[in-house]
Amino acid sequence: MTMMEAALAYARRGWAVFPLGVRSKEPAVAGAYKAATRDEVQVRRWWEHVPESNIGLATGAVSGLWVLDIDGPEGEA
Repeated sequence: MTMMEAALAYARRGWAVFPLGVRSKEPAVAGAYKAATRDEVQVRRWWEHVPESNIGLATGAVSGLWVLDIDGPEGEA
């Protein structure tokens, strides 16, 4: 599955997505998570431009998701 296919699958689930840098957690679009969308035309446009972009998911009410992100030993502590 390509990154675009995965992003589209997430959008079809009702999750708002946005592109991140290649192998990065940094947003690759202006507005970052505020630009996230479920619109398949926009999702295709983003991933056609940079097919290797990682996928960001907007959390909270817009997607109905919450996340607990534990990074490294400090996060685990």
